[in-house]
Amino acid sequence: MGNEMSPLQKHRAEYRPELPPWLQGTAVKVEYGDAAIAADGADAHVIRRAFPHTYGQRLAHFLPKTANAPDATVITEHPAVRVGVVFSGRQSPGGHNVVWGLYNAINSHNPSSELIGFLGGTDGLFAQKTLEITEEVFSSYKNQGGYYMLGRTRDQIRTTEQVKAAMTTCQALKLDALVIIGGVTSNTDAAQLAETFAESKCSTKVVGVPVTLNGDLKNQFVETTVGFDTICKVNSQLISNVCTDALSAEKYYYFIRLMGRKASHVALECALQSHPNMVRDATFILN
Repeated sequence: MGNEMSPLQKHRAEYRPELPPWLQGTAVKVEYGDAAIAADGADAHVIRRAFPHTYGQRLAHFLPKTANAPDATVITEHPAVRVGVVFSGRQSPGGHNVVWGLYNAINSHNPSSELIGFLGGTDGLFAQKTLEITEEVFSSYKNQGGYYMLGRTRDQIRTTEQVKAAMTTCQALKLDALVIIGGVTSNTDAAQLAETFAESKCSTKVVGVPVTLNGDLKNQFVETTVGFDTICKVNSQLISNVCTDALSAEKYYYFIRLMGRKASHVALECALQSHPNMVRDATFILN
């Protein structure tokens, strides 16, 4: 897809998402809390054994600059950093805006920072196929759907050779951080990479961003995944249009199938918004 934009895309690109107060400006106020623990205490020993270098790190809470927190640390000096970013898994609304926010953040802290995108998803990560992301490069991707700025793959980072290739790329490009944008599987890969990098004393930090339409990657710290709200609103509108046609014609039955992995969050949310006659939920219930 070329960089030519329709009038609607140009209008959409003018919108600037509002940042929360604690992410505005260049100074960062952070307070470190207790160590992170497993959601289910019964699994703690298994996770600690699998991730001995990364499990149990202290939680970091970002605070507004006016917050009264005597123990908080204010970070005002930001050295230039080189950050890599890769799309992984199925595309979801909001992926391009994650890259936009990442670019704005590192460059507002230090204009000499660099953002390196990997072309073709994890394949590009392994093969060191890169694109330096600049204001000119992503200007036509702001607030646009898809992952077509860089492309993506559905492949996991699962084999020893793939993990080594990812580490080799990060070391060769001297990356301070690698950001993996994706869903449950992609963030699992990010956690495993972070553990392997820490064990190998690789200086690159690995960050996973929960971007998935399935809405199945959330906890007390993640309210919802990027893209879930948009996909539900779009699907609900389409379902409502079909329902209107069914009421008008009164001679058809419509069966609508939605994505959403096993959790069926998309189907249930769309049902709450569009009120169909029946919902068939294919969720697996595990004891």
